[in-house]
Amino acid sequence: MKRSLDNNLLLKYTAEFKSKSMEESFLRSTWKEHKTVTRNTLLVLVFFDVAFFIRDILEARNSEVIHSLFLLRLVVFCIIFCSIVYIHRADTYFSRYHHLLLLNQIVISIAIFLLAIIRDMPVAYLGVNTILLTLIFYQFINNRFYYTVSACGLIGSGSVLTSILFLNMNLSDLAASILFLVPLNFLGIIILRSIKRTRRNEFLALSDLRKASDEKEKAIRELRGTLAEIKTLRGFLPICAKCKKIRDDEGYWNQIESYIEKHSDVQFSHGICQECAKELYGDTKWYKKITKDDKTSA
Repeated sequence: MKRSLDNNLLLKYTAEFKSKSMEESFLRSTWKEHKTVTRNTLLVLVFFDVAFFIRDILEARNSEVIHSLFLLRLVVFCIIFCSIVYIHRADTYFSRYHHLLLLNQIVISIAIFLLAIIRDMPVAYLGVNTILLTLIFYQFINNRFYYTVSACGLIGSGSVLTSILFLNMNLSDLAASILFLVPLNFLGIIILRSIKRTRRNEFLALSDLRKASDEKEKAIRELRGTLAEIKTLRGFLPICAKCKKIRDDEGYWNQIESYIEKHSDVQFSHGICQECAKELYGDTKWYKKITKDDKTSA
């Protein structure tokens, strides 16, 4: 079953649905979960942005640096906070949701580079920030696969370049950073694909259960209707004393066989009984001959 889902419905590398309409249907049905996780994650990042400004002030060299750090923190705060409010107010999934997440990922990444340059941050601190943001992007900010990989590639490569150009990273530290960032991103990609595949398979399983439940309800309704019809046939039926027609609920008179065929699965095959045949054809020669032959045979 899993192999069939992976081959027929999910893309090989991204573990997202091949069908755009199905992917959007999944996002709409799971919007509440996406909304909650993304909003809470961005709230935590906003908290860190504000809280660490105190440390910026304590470690700043002069007032110009403090002003630059304050402006940087303020811009990041405004962008993330506005995104939080917009996502929180959205009752349903909107088409620009993933672009909004990518914007936040890029802004946060660039802010880390600028923060490291303005504060003259040690390479180790920048490395820790890069690791944490990479894991947060893969694990909690559930963006599209290629958007997330691009954002993590930006923060990884940008951190290395910032360390080389502005923080005087030596060759051995550069090699160590690259050797660490590559497997870290591979791990993040595996985590992201696993999360996407699991959530979408759960969505498909739930959809199958709902479909089976709907079919069951339909069958129950049809059965109840059939039982109601059977009950009607067992009830009181107005029938003509002479022609034996039956009056239906709308007041029309129907042949008895037509009425029964309409309200049940019975099919009629017409014949004639001996009494009626004698009454209708008793004076004809062929009937007398057939009757005589039958008596002789008996």
